[in-house]
Formats: sequence, C-alpha cells, structure tokens
Amino acid sequence: MIRIDRVPTSLLVVLALAAAVAAPTVRAELSPAEQRLLARLDAGRALDDIRRIAQDVVKAPSGLGAGTVVSGSAEEKVLAADLAASMRAMRLAVRFEDFAVRAYRYGPVTLTANGVPVAAISLHAAGGTWGARDGVAYARGNDAGGHRLRAPLVDVADGYAPDYERVGDVRGKAVLVRREMRDWPPAQITEAAHRGAVAIIFHGHPSSADQPDALRQDSMWGHEQIAAVAITHRSAEDLRRQLTSGTVEIALDNRADVTDGQSRNVVGMLRGSELPEEWVVVSAHYDRWFQGAADNTSGVAALLEIARAITGGGGKPRRSMLFIATGSEEAGLEDPERDWLAGSYAFVARHPQVLRNAALIFNIDLLGWTSPQATLIATPDVLDFQRTVLTDLGYAAQIALKVPAGSVTDAWNYGVVGGAAMSHLERLTPSYYPLYHTQMDIFQPARFASMQADLRLLTLSLWRAASTRRLPIALSAVADYVDAQLAIDQARVPDVSFAGVRAAVAAFRTAAKSVEADATGDANAADRTLMATRHVLVPWLYASNDDFEQVVRTTPYANRVLSFDHALAAARAHDGAAALAAFAELYEGRQCQRLSPEAYATERAFWAGDGGWGSRFGQRAPPPPPSFESTCAALGRANDDPAALVSRLVELRTDAVQGVAQATALMAAKLRHSTEMLQQPNARGAPGGAGGAIDTDRNTRPDRDASTLP
Repeated sequence: MIRIDRVPTSLLVVLALAAAVAAPTVRAELSPAEQRLLARLDAGRALDDIRRIAQDVVKAPSGLGAGTVVSGSAEEKVLAADLAASMRAMRLAVRFEDFAVRAYRYGPVTLTANGVPVAAISLHAAGGTWGARDGVAYARGNDAGGHRLRAPLVDVADGYAPDYERVGDVRGKAVLVRREMRDWPPAQITEAAHRGAVAIIFHGHPSSADQPDALRQDSMWGHEQIAAVAITHRSAEDLRRQLTSGTVEIALDNRADVTDGQSRNVVGMLRGSELPEEWVVVSAHYDRWFQGAADNTSGVAALLEIARAITGGGGKPRRSMLFIATGSEEAGLEDPERDWLAGSYAFVARHPQVLRNAALIFNIDLLGWTSPQATLIATPDVLDFQRTVLTDLGYAAQIALKVPAGSVTDAWNYGVVGGAAMSHLERLTPSYYPLYHTQMDIFQPARFASMQADLRLLTLSLWRAASTRRLPIALSAVADYVDAQLAIDQARVPDVSFAGVRAAVAAFRTAAKSVEADATGDANAADRTLMATRHVLVPWLYASNDDFEQVVRTTPYANRVLSFDHALAAARAHDGAAALAAFAELYEGRQCQRLSPEAYATERAFWAGDGGWGSRFGQRAPPPPPSFESTCAALGRANDDPAALVSRLVELRTDAVQGVAQATALMAAKLRHSTEMLQQPNARGAPGGAGGAIDTDRNTRPDRDASTLP
C-alpha cells in the first residue's frame, strides 16, 4: 500500500496516474494472504530508492559520463556494497559472487573544435588518445606528451567505404561519423582505422533524435584501434556548419585504460521452508550508463521493494528465493561479438543446480515506466501461469503475453542459455528511446507512474511460484511453440526434410503431457523431472538471429536460404540491384557491401566470438563461408559472368541448406534424449547435485571484503 503521508508532494499526481494504470479491469481473484502481501508493496518507497541509488550512491566523474557504473570499476563495488547492505537489512542471507571481466577505466574527456569546447564522452571498449593496455602504455597524441591529439576534422557521413571514396584521403585526420540504428557501430571504427584516421567522433544515434543535447553511450565490443568519442546531435550540426565554410581542427584528450578485472553479483537468499533446493529468482542488473534511473536503477529499486514486501510478513515460502543484483550486464565479457550479459552468464555458469531446479526466474530491466500498455515475455511453459496472474490482478487487457525473449537482456541467459522458466516485463514507449543510454535518463517521478502495477505483477508471480505445491510447468507448450516455428522454416526450405525433428517434437510432447498430468505419483518428483529436462533441452532449441531476436535453431540458416533464393531470382533476371538488396537482408551481406575488403576481413574475425554465452551452445550461426565475400563483390560488378554468379549463389544456398539440415538433426537428437529423460521413472525427482550450491552458512559473512568468498 502507498503511504501518502510519506510521499513527496511531487509524486501525488504520478501516483494517482499509477493507480489508474493499476486499476483492475475485472474482480481480482486473490487469496487473503496474497492480498496482505501486495498491500505491503510501496511504490513511493521504490521511487525513493530510484532517486537515492541514481543520484546519491555513486557521484564520481567518469569519462563515460557522470554517474556511470561500469564493469569492474570502483563505482561498481561501491554500489554493490550499498545494495548488499539494503538486502541484509531485510534479513536476507547475502553474499558477493565475483567473476572475471575485461575492465576499462576512463579519464576525463576534453574535446575542442577550433579552440571551442565540445561536450563529449569516451565510448566504452573503444580507444583513447593515451592510457595503458594490460600494463603497457600507449600514446596516440601528437601534443602534450602524446596525451592530446590534434587533427583536422572530416565529415564522412555514415563512415563506410563508399563514404571514404567520396571524401578522399583521411590519413592523419579525425572523422565525424553518424551512428547506426540497426547495426551497431564497431565496424565503422574498423573502417576508419583501416583508412588511416586517427580518431572517430560519433553523433546522431537515430533513437536520440528528439534529444539534441543527449550524449549516447554504448559498448564498442573491444574496438580499440583508434580514439573514439561521442558528441551530441547539436554539436555535430554546428561542426558540419563550420566545415561547409572552412576547416575545423579538433584537439582531443581521452585516457582509456584496459586490463583484466573483477565484477560481482550481489545475491540475497531467503531459504525455503519445505523445498529449499528448488528456486524462485528475481534479478536486475545494477551497472549503468550515466545515472540510469530507468535502465536499470528502476529495476534494482523494484527488486529491493519486492524483497521488503516478501520478507516483511515474517513467513517463509515453500521454495527458496534468490534476489540477484547482477553486475556487468551492459558489457564485460571478453567475447568481442557478444560482450554484454556478463553477470547473469556468470551466475548461470556457476549455479547449474539453480537453473536445473528453477520454478521461475523473473528478470527486471526498466520497470514502472509510464505507459498504459505493456508486454509480459515468458517462456512457453509458464505462459498459462502468467496469464492467470494477469487475470487475477485484472491486468489481462493492459498487458500482452508473448514468447521470444531476445538476447539483449539478462532474460536470455536465464530462459535460453540456462533453460529455466523465465518471465520479463517490458513497458517501453517511444518516449523512452531518446533517453536510452544518455545523460537524460535521470529520476523524474512522472516517468514511473506504472511502478505500483508492475510491482504487484512481479510479486504475485514470484510468490505463487515459490508457494504453490505443484508447479505449473508445461513442457508440452514448449513443444507446441517450437513445432509452430519449425513449420514456418519447413515451408521456407522445402528441400530439407523436417520429418525427423517434428516427429521428435511430437514424441517429446506426448512424454511431457504424461508427466504433467501425473496426479497419482510424487508431484515434487514430477516437477523435478520437468525442470531438469527443460534445463537440458532448451539451450539446444533456440538461437539468436542477426537482430538479436530469439528464434528456433533452424531459423538463421533458413533466413540465409531465403535471401539466397531472392538473390538467385534477381541474378537470373540480370537485376544486380535486387541481388544486392537480397544480400542486404543478412548482417554479413550489409557489411560486405559497406566495408572495404580489409575492414570486412577484420570484422569477420570479431564475429567468430569466443567463450561467452553466444558460443556456449552455438546459439549464433557462424559466418557464411569465405566465398560469400567474393560473391557479394561480384554482385556489384556489371561485367561478371552471369552463369558463374548463379553458380556461386547456388553453392552458398547449398551451404545454408546444409546448416538447416544440421540444425534439425541436432534438435531432433536433443529432443529424443529429453524424451528418454521424461520416460524414465527412476530419474524423476533426482536432485541437481551439490556442484555450485549456495551454502549460506559457509558463504554469508558480515560486511568485509567479499573477494575471497568461494
């Protein structure tokens, strides 16, 4: 319940709107105990936490932007300690879990244009004018002992090969480059470095167009070849005006150091009363760009408020609950192609028994944003469970349900890499995107009018999962979802037989329904079997496509087949422009047309990835064969032999078709193995084992250095 007597006056209008957003459309079906739990939620207190955590805990300046809490930094440790103290105040058993990251440290940024200061920030995991890399000093400047770089500025528009061919030689110059919307900008850094540019100045991310003074931060995935900074749209327009009438010399000083470091997750636990080795988890990342009031201080504040409400009643749930504040979500992994989600990946890798016996994991990333509509993303096995929660709260008309999670939040690691039941609430509107990853993402009460509604949804979902006797796990719904997606790919690639994998799906569905409907046996054993089977199977069913969306494993290869079909039709019609457009349907096809061959070759090495969540289960299709580049180049030449071009495209299509066939075979094998797990009664209820167990007696300690925790 919101206590009006403790809420600042500025929040009263906001909370009135929140009440309207949260107003049920049907009579709520809540037990008295659930009503008492939800009454303990206080949106005003959560908003107070957003303000405090965003503004007060970390105040240190940073070359990445004031208030930033970046992977492996001192600021990250300060905030982690603060969150741990809040959890301990709720009588949770708390521990730190450290994990290795690639850690960057940034000095202040000084940028001038013809002597006039220009607001700028360094870009994460990009280069500086000076600093140290793994203890080895570097200096790229030509002034102030190598710390300051002076260079003429050239506007190269989008910063791809055709733009450089238009503007000419940029060796020894700084380049002004417009940010991408769909494809992130690291390739533009590679192209600039290949062309001999000494610095790159990014501006104008399309999603920030309505905020001309916004400085947009993002990770550059370890593209440290040259110094890189970001400026505002307004500054870029001013520089362009100056360039039309004369020359512009920039002077840049931005220190960037990189080395191996440690990040940490903060884990608070409430031990279950009857099934302590089964788990319900709520997670929110606490690292951020700038103050990050929405992304994701709001999620951290919500996590704390949910913990207060659940622990405030004095009772215990049947299952154990974990409240996890993850570090290094924005960046941290050394894997250059997928460097984000480091904290959740560290937890998933360290605690397979939690994922194997997870009743529900709810990920929070930007909560309470003012919007009458929202989307609740859930894995297929808990869709009906979440639908009931929405109905009982009266939110069914305002919050839609869907399945795919995408690989841009920690939900991916929990629900796909970890194979657990996962939910994730999205309440984003166009009004948020201009603020995303900018210094404009600050605490303003009017931005969080949906907080009360969102807290109620999360808390009821978590409490029911933690307290019900028989879990509502529906692996048969996973089979239904996967089979529907396979049917789409089968229609797109008719020359591959999907009979084997779809038969395996059908057998798995039958076995799952048998266990789900087993009302005469040991209900807990059935739950354990279903959870463990899900953990083993799910990572092999899905992949992440070029747009970081969750798809079934066959789809990335089917996308290639479809693009090559389009290219073949165009090539046979002697329509080179249409053939190139077909290639541009693929990420590699867009890049091969925009990058020089040398820059493309460098980027291809980055795409391989190594050691992160993206490569653990092969959830990203590897780049097409090397002949892809030569075919792409040939499409742009009018005098190439049409028959030879068609032959190349046929070979590429054949390779993609083989990828589809291999994916169906792998999925079928994993489905058959999982079906056998479900059909073996002796395997039901087998515990997950002791490896990686969370032992609070051994691992929880009072305030002291947590770096030595096992």
